[in-house]
Amino acid sequence: MSNLSPEPQEKTISANVFIVGEELLLLSSTILSSKKLNEFYKNPTYSEKQKITLLKTIFPGLTKASKAFLRVLQERNHLYLIPEIAEEYSKILLAFKNVKTVKLSTAGFLEESSSKLMLDTLKKVTNSKSIILNVFYDPRLLAGLVIEYKSKLIDFSILKEFSLLFNEI
Repeated sequence: MSNLSPEPQEKTISANVFIVGEELLLLSSTILSSKKLNEFYKNPTYSEKQKITLLKTIFPGLTKASKAFLRVLQERNHLYLIPEIAEEYSKILLAFKNVKTVKLSTAGFLEESSSKLMLDTLKKVTNSKSIILNVFYDPRLLAGLVIEYKSKLIDFSILKEFSLLFNEI
């Protein structure tokens, strides 16, 4: 009789993959949020040992997997790449979890009922389990909204209509 459920070790590994991703994002956002910290990690005159010591001081509770990864970056003098690595790692995890990112620009506020409908529609259109909706306010649109997904742009704004009208005149 075969057991098709994942082994406990497999569950631990997959959980670690996501935890490391979250920790990398935390490290990245911390480094990027401080100009001095960002300059410190990009400055080659500081040793990698100083850089990793600072990270371990700020984040003493990092998992073993994250610490091991940071050690590899330290050995290769690549700790300054943490923000870029975190961004790429996040993209890979989102693709693995079938989560799509959509940019929405709007001239006004979205009501909760319309935003839920929009999310459900976007899930169907993008064929994904979840959507990360990055909403931006753009008063130049006058009214309506603009949706960007991958390299596609869907423009439901009044600004577009005015532009078309003025081009015809």
